[in-house]
Amino acid sequence: MQYELMYIIPATKTEAEAQTVKGEVDSLLSKYAESVLRNELLHKLKLAYPISGVRYGYFVLVVFEAETEKIRHLDEELRHHKDVLRHLLTVAVSGADKAEIRLSEYEVPDTESRKKAEDKKPPVRQQIISGDAPIVQLTDEQLDKQLDKILESDIDKI
Repeated sequence: MQYELMYIIPATKTEAEAQTVKGEVDSLLSKYAESVLRNELLHKLKLAYPISGVRYGYFVLVVFEAETEKIRHLDEELRHHKDVLRHLLTVAVSGADKAEIRLSEYEVPDTESRKKAEDKKPPVRQQIISGDAPIVQLTDEQLDKQLDKILESDIDKI
């Protein structure tokens, strides 16, 4: 069965050291895999969040064939490998050994400009009227007036 392995080597290593770590993982793969169809050091990218204090990593993609029983042992050894930050081992989709891979660097969302835009809009509340009537949009002021009206009518009934 074909499997796909993506793992991250910390960027605290130089490219030469990253190649050495890749070689160590390759030797693990030769121990458990029947054949390796693809083995690429893709890019050095910024991680979405720091892992063990590391903000950048080298991403490596491997597509290989192996027996299902051996995958658990490979996963265990990768989990304990000191120079592999994270790894993901999945069943490969057909054509994974030839597919083009594009990784994009994490971009911090611009929440400040979105927050400023939301602050400019007047807050709108929704009032759901029973039955088949449509949803009515209310501003805070209109909602307050309706609530006062309802509360006054309730007090009159007492």
